[in-house]
Amino acid sequence: MTVDELLTCHTVLIPVFIRHRMHCIGCPLARFHSVRDACREHGLALDAFMAAIEAAKPNDGSPARPDAASTVAALEELW
Repeated sequence: MTVDELLTCHTVLIPVFIRHRMHCIGCPLARFHSVRDACREHGLALDAFMAAIEAAKPNDGSPARPDAASTVAALEELW
């Protein structure tokens, strides 16, 4: 699965990417890169990033949509 496919299907993961300074949202390479590729390109440890991904997934079967507050908080960390 590419980063683009992952973020399209599981938008709740967008803040995780932003918090890790992975600006893959809208990047043309996201259509081709796997999470492994993206971690390598950004110099991140794959295991640690995957743990953050797993922690962000909803466990209750609810739709994988982020709440606005978590997205805003992740963006504010960049400023």
